[in-house]
Amino acid sequence: MRHARAKLLSLAVACGVATLAFAGLMVQRINAYYKDHPPQTFVFQTVDMRSFTFAGKPVTLVDEDVGTDHETLVVTYGDSVERLRVTIPGNHKLPNLAPHSDWLRVLRFAKFEGPDIQELQAKMDRGEVSDRLAIVTRTPPPGADIRTWGAAWKKDWVFDFYELKPEGGFEHERLKYPTTSGVQKPKEGELHENTWEFQAAIQLMPTTPGIAPAHNFYGDALSAVSWLLPAAASTGVVGTFALAFAFAPPKRLV
Repeated sequence: MRHARAKLLSLAVACGVATLAFAGLMVQRINAYYKDHPPQTFVFQTVDMRSFTFAGKPVTLVDEDVGTDHETLVVTYGDSVERLRVTIPGNHKLPNLAPHSDWLRVLRFAKFEGPDIQELQAKMDRGEVSDRLAIVTRTPPPGADIRTWGAAWKKDWVFDFYELKPEGGFEHERLKYPTTSGVQKPKEGELHENTWEFQAAIQLMPTTPGIAPAHNFYGDALSAVSWLLPAAASTGVVGTFALAFAFAPPKRLV
């Protein structure tokens, strides 16, 4: 009995040492990953005005064909014009851009590099940082009642990004709702985490539970630890069981 207990204790100690070693290697890999791939976090401010200036050029947003099937929001930036089809009609008695809040955001944003988000926002207000400006829209699938069951069709949502370039003009990109999760490789043409587009699109999604995209660990710090995570988990479990059996009370003969 003592010999068996000694073996179990030796196994538990060995597993404990191995688990600590694997954990140390995981920390090293995670630190190295974040050093080479710092997280991309952006601070956003919503613009609710229909007329303002960006990069020294006037910006206006004007409704056209209100109440018809061809309702449009006409965006003028300097000499450039974008005509955005209204995908979710709203209440035009509301002020400013509130009638379009279900499907559109005008966002000022800047990359956050620490340490204080409030300070970055204050600098954006004072014009002390080089921020960017984009118009983001969400288009639900045809026929979906977005105010009730239509949210269940989230995988068919399409997001359009119109970034206003400082030199003039718009840069347009279209991305779909992400359909991958876990450690699956993100699909081309879909929103990817760790991008400003993903973080901007989140602001146009309803807050209903289950609407936000599932987290995808592909290519992040967790995937960087590779086999070390299951190895640490395995040795930890084996060591725990070995320790439990080592100190288990002996069976009594009846």
